[in-house]
Amino acid sequence: RSAKERVSARRAVRSAQTKPPRGQNAMVPAGALTWDYAFTQTTTRDRGGRGRRAEVGAGAVRQPVRSQPRPEADQALDQIAVALAALGAESDTARAVKRIAPWVVSVAAHLGMVMLGFLITWTVVRLEEDEQPTLIVADFHDLTYEPLVQLAESEIEEPRLMSELPIDHLEIDVARELVELEVDPLRLISDARSPSPLAEFAPRPPQGTAAFAGLISSNARRLVYVIDASGSMIRSMQIVVEELARSLEGLTPQQSFAVVFFQGNEAVMVPPPSRLAPATPDAKIKALQWIDDHIIPAGRSSPVAAIEMALGLEPDVIFLLSENITGSGQFEIDQQDLLALLEKLNPVDAGTGRRLTQINCVQFLYPDPLRTLEKIAERHGGPRGYKFLDAQELGIAAP
Repeated sequence: RSAKERVSARRAVRSAQTKPPRGQNAMVPAGALTWDYAFTQTTTRDRGGRGRRAEVGAGAVRQPVRSQPRPEADQALDQIAVALAALGAESDTARAVKRIAPWVVSVAAHLGMVMLGFLITWTVVRLEEDEQPTLIVADFHDLTYEPLVQLAESEIEEPRLMSELPIDHLEIDVARELVELEVDPLRLISDARSPSPLAEFAPRPPQGTAAFAGLISSNARRLVYVIDASGSMIRSMQIVVEELARSLEGLTPQQSFAVVFFQGNEAVMVPPPSRLAPATPDAKIKALQWIDDHIIPAGRSSPVAAIEMALGLEPDVIFLLSENITGSGQFEIDQQDLLALLEKLNPVDAGTGRRLTQINCVQFLYPDPLRTLEKIAERHGGPRGYKFLDAQELGIAAP
C-alpha cells in the first residue's frame, strides 16, 4: 500500500480506540479490554483510469481502553447549570429540600401533639393526686358556751319583770286595732312550710350528715356501706336492711352512696356497679328492692374483696358492719394482715395528716374477743367511729 493509505489506516485505528461503537457508553471502565475494528477507505484506479473505492479492514485490535476525562463536556455542563440558576431554575439541592421538608414538618407536628397529650394527662393525674381529702367532722354531744368577751359585773344588767318594763303606747294601739278588725294575729305569721319568702330563713337539718346503726358522720358526701352477708347473719339481715333504709332516707340528692356485701371471697355490689349513685329517692328504692331480691346470707365470708372495692370508690366514709370480720375456716384472715391491708389501701396523707376515707365500724350481735373492728375504728375512724350492737339491744332472742 501507498504511504497515504497507511496513514489513513492508522488514523482509523486511533479513532476506533477512542470513540466507542454506536450503542455503547462513552466512558469505559479503566483497564477493560475491548475488540475494536477500524476500517478505512482507499481509492485505487483500475486500468480504465476510473477511481474505485474499497474498504480495507485495519484488523481487529485488542487494546486496553481507559477512562478518559472530558474536561470540555464538564465545563459545558457547569456553564449550563450557571445559566439555568441565573434564569431562576431550581437546583438539585432545592428540589431535595422541597421533597424532604413536608416529612420533617409532619414528624415534628406529630411529636408535638404526643408531647402535649402527655403533658395534659400528667397534669390531670397530678391534680387528682394533690386533691385534699374531705375533713369529716364528728358530732359534738357536750357543747359548752364560752363568751367571746368577758364583761365586767357592772356591765351586766339584772333581768327585770314584765311589769317593770316601760309600756309602749304604739303596741297598745296596734293591738286595739287588730281587735277591732277581728283578725287573728297568728295568721299574719308566715308558715315555714309555705312558699313564703320567709320560709328560706327557717332552720334546716345540717347538710352532708350520715347516720348508720348509731354512728354519725358530718360533712360526708360520698358514702359506702360494707355489710356482712355470711350465714351467721341470716336471722338478723332484715334488721340490718331496715337500718340501712333509715340511713339512706336521711341522705340528700347532693350526696352519693353505694352498698357492698361480702359473701365467701366475693364482693357483691348493689347496682350500679363500680360507681356511686346519687342519693335520689328513686335510687334508694331501687337499691333496697335489689337487696330484697338478691341478697340471701349463706356460708362463711372474707371481707377483703369488699373492702378493696369500697376503698376503690374513694368515699369520704365507709360504714363497715360484721358479726365476725376476720371470718373462720378457709375464709379466715389474720387480724394483723387485715390491719396491714387497710393501712396500705387507706394511708395517712403526708400533707394533711388525715386519711382519705374514714371507716366507721359496727360490731354486730356478739362481741369480738380480738376487738378487730374496734382497732380498725381507732386507726381509721376516730374515737366515735365504733359501735357495738348486741342482741339484747336489738331485741333479738339468743339462739
